[in-house]
Amino acid sequence: MTLDLPGLLADHLRAVGDDTIRKVLIRGRIIRRGKGYSIRLTVPPELHHAALHQSAAPAAEGAGPTEHKAHRVHATRITAAQQHRTPGR
Repeated sequence: MTLDLPGLLADHLRAVGDDTIRKVLIRGRIIRRGKGYSIRLTVPPELHHAALHQSAAPAAEGAGPTEHKAHRVHATRITAAQQHRTPGR
């Protein structure tokens, strides 16, 4: 499954993600968007979920609006991709 991970989450995961997630980030393709960037990752859905789970800290209470939005955007992308891949939908 190929999805774009917001750069804000990628920066967080480089610092606190597990080794598997950090290796995936190195293989990803950087996509520049305005002032920010995303990393295009082609990995199994389980790794996208792991990255989302490990990036939950920036989206926790006390985080700024950009952290909340980055986490929400990535969660929405995962959900949409899974619904698109599910047979019968």
